[in-house]
Amino acid sequence: RICLSEALATLRCLRCPCKDPPHPSYMVPGVRVHGQNVTDVEVKLDEQFRPVPVPNEAGIPLLYKKMPGTGGDDSGIRNSIIVRFMSDPQSGFAPMEWQYGGPRGPAPPAVLARKDERPFSTQDWKVMEDYMSWWSEEMSELDETRAVKSLEFLRPPSLQNFVRSHPSGSGFLDLRFPVGSTVLAEGLSAQELNSEGEVVQYSRDRVGVLFPAREAPVAVRPERLQLIRECPLPIKEDLPEDPEQKVKRQKHLDRQEATVICERFLECLHQDTFPEMGEIHLFGVGSDYHSRAQDVLGVWQGAAKNLDLEVEPMIEAMLNGKMKEFFEKLCYHLAETRAPNAPYATKLIENRFAAVEWDNLL
Repeated sequence: RICLSEALATLRCLRCPCKDPPHPSYMVPGVRVHGQNVTDVEVKLDEQFRPVPVPNEAGIPLLYKKMPGTGGDDSGIRNSIIVRFMSDPQSGFAPMEWQYGGPRGPAPPAVLARKDERPFSTQDWKVMEDYMSWWSEEMSELDETRAVKSLEFLRPPSLQNFVRSHPSGSGFLDLRFPVGSTVLAEGLSAQELNSEGEVVQYSRDRVGVLFPAREAPVAVRPERLQLIRECPLPIKEDLPEDPEQKVKRQKHLDRQEATVICERFLECLHQDTFPEMGEIHLFGVGSDYHSRAQDVLGVWQGAAKNLDLEVEPMIEAMLNGKMKEFFEKLCYHLAETRAPNAPYATKLIENRFAAVEWDNLL
C-alpha cells in the first residue's frame, strides 16, 4: 500500500489542447485574483473568457474573466496585482481597460484558468509573475527594437528554461515534466513504483505518472521525480503579419503608451507628487538646470489645477511630437490668469523658455 502523503489517488484525465472553445459546463482548477490576493478555486469556463496576452505568447493558453461585484469590502485594497499581469507583450503596459487604481478604484475580481484545461494554481501564478518581472526588466534595457525583441523573449522554450532554473515549489509542472516524457520515481514506499514511468496528466501540485506496475496513473510529488527522457514542447508557428495590420497595431501601442504616461503625469500633478523619473523629459521637467525644471513643473501644476487641463490634448501632442508647443501655449494662457502658479509661466516666457529640454516619445 502507498501512504496517503504519497498521493495514490488517481487524477482525472487530461484533455488535449484544441482550438475549440471550452465546454460551457466544465470545471477546471484555476485561481481567483482580487487586490493582492490570489487563491485556488474551481473555475467554470465559458465563452466570456479572454486570453491573457503574455502567458499566451509564452505558450500557456491562460484565459481570464472579470467577475461582477467586488466580492466584499475593497476599501483596504491599495494594489491590484492583476493589472501588471495583463501587460501587452509589445508595449509592456496593461491596456486601458485594466488601468485601475486612483479615481477608478481597485480592479474587480477576476478568475483565470487554462484553455487546455490543465490546472493553473497559485504556484503557477507566482512563477508567471516572476517571469513577467524578469521579462519587464529585460525589455527596459531595449530601445526602438523593444516590440520585436519582446516577442523573441516570450517563447515557450524561454518560459520553460525560466521554470526549470527556479525549481522550488510546484509551478508549471507541465513544463518541468512534459506529457509523454519518461520519469524515474524515487523514494516511494511502494517499491514497485520506484521505477520509470510515463507522464500523462497533472493536478495542482502533483504529476500523474503511468507505471508498468499499475493500470491507472499515480499522483507523485515533483520532488520524487527525475526527468529521464523529455517529450519536446509543441513548436509555436509564427504567421507572417500583414504590413497594414502591423502599422495599425504599432499606432495602437503608441497611443496606449502615451495614454498611460500622460494619465500618470496628470495624476501626479493633482496629487502634488513628483512624476516618474524616466518620463519627466517628455514634459520638459528633466533639465539639468534645476530652477528651470521647477518652473516647468510649476506651470504644469498650475494648468492642471486652474485651467482644467485634460489628458486627451496631452496625448495627441505627445503622439505628434508637439508637446513643447503645447506646453508653451499653456504658459501664455496661465500667465494671463491670477493663478498662484502664474509667476512660473511669466518667468519662462520672459526667458524665452531657455534651458527647457524636451524628449519625444516616438
